[in-house]
Amino acid sequence: MTTKFDEIKKFAESTLGELPEVIKLLNKLDENTAIEQFNENINLYLGGKNLPKKVASLIAMAIAAANGPKESVMIHFKLAKKFGADNIEILDALKAAKMALMSSTITAILNLVDNEHYELDEEIQRILEMIKKESGVIPERIISLSKFSKEMLKEHLREKKELLTPRKLDKKYVFLIAYSVSVSIHDRECENVYLNQFIKNNGSIEEVEDAINIVRFITGNRAFVNALEVLKLLNQ
Repeated sequence: MTTKFDEIKKFAESTLGELPEVIKLLNKLDENTAIEQFNENINLYLGGKNLPKKVASLIAMAIAAANGPKESVMIHFKLAKKFGADNIEILDALKAAKMALMSSTITAILNLVDNEHYELDEEIQRILEMIKKESGVIPERIISLSKFSKEMLKEHLREKKELLTPRKLDKKYVFLIAYSVSVSIHDRECENVYLNQFIKNNGSIEEVEDAINIVRFITGNRAFVNALEVLKLLNQ
């Protein structure tokens, strides 16, 4: 008799190439948990209808790269390759993840600046206007950074231009990846910036929905992937 898990195993092997080790280990302990894990994989990750599977796997890889573990990065890297991502597109995704992480550190500047007693020089004003034109909004941390250090502000903008200018991946997906990583690390201000830039580059709310579902899956999945050795011990 074919069981529900047998059906899952057959489907996974035909689509993913193999059944993920986490699901194998969970099945030995509790079939319902294994089935739920696989259902989430489909419902929240690879079953999204609004993003190409290549892009979905690049988002998952970038989130895993930003948060760990490395085993998860490799799983989604292999899926990205399976779904047609080339080396440059993968690099573009990792660069977007790096930018989101670096941007989040600027929050440290907020408590170091006296925002009430400071006048911006003309050069900084021009830079801030340029940021507003490109991003649609000037993040509070960027205003504080402009008052704290002009050189740090210029370096941040240089990094952003380099890391968020894709060599091959569609630009809107670069912003969606940066947005997804920002969601995963709870960086609300950067979420708004990257979301605005994604929409500005013809992104849709339906695509954002898929991205948020991927963030939810990858974030929750760390509980099992990080505990892989524990699951192996439980199966002895």
